[in-house]
Amino acid sequence: MFIIMMKKFFHMSVLVLMTALSLASCGGGDDKQKDEPTPTPTPTSKTVTYEATANFSQDVIDICDVTMSYKDGDGKTVTEAVKSTTWSKTVSVKNLPTTVGVKFGIKMKSGVNLTKEKYDLIMTVVHDVIVDGKSKGNTSPKVVIQGYGARPANVASILSSKDGTIFGYDISSSGAAVETKNVSF
Repeated sequence: MFIIMMKKFFHMSVLVLMTALSLASCGGGDDKQKDEPTPTPTPTSKTVTYEATANFSQDVIDICDVTMSYKDGDGKTVTEAVKSTTWSKTVSVKNLPTTVGVKFGIKMKSGVNLTKEKYDLIMTVVHDVIVDGKSKGNTSPKVVIQGYGARPANVASILSSKDGTIFGYDISSSGAAVETKNVSF
């Protein structure tokens, strides 16, 4: 009888130990995943640049506050005031994959009086991705606004409809570039 009781005690002890070990192991696997840092893009061995040139009619510069926003080489947004009819920027891309681009900011200057009979509201952009010295984009000018002879009553609505217009490229880790309007600023 003693041997039977010892066997029952042994089996019961093993069962309790196994239950305790299985409960202790539940939920422990998630801690490693939470503590691991988010992987960052690795620097590319390719030489990649993004080039953008925007052209504005003199009427746009005279009656509007114009800004151009772009992503710098580290992916940070930079916004610059435009004071002349041409704005250009070249950015060296450090990490791939990435998204690059430009965003137009156009607002009527405060207190501006529209005294002319007609205004030429013209804005274009040419942008390209250069990978190892070779153009990967479409270098045809993109028209943002082409409003020749706009009447003063229409100027504000024409300009406000183009505020925030975005042009950009998604660049893969291999350096392939695809045009996109989905650039976050």
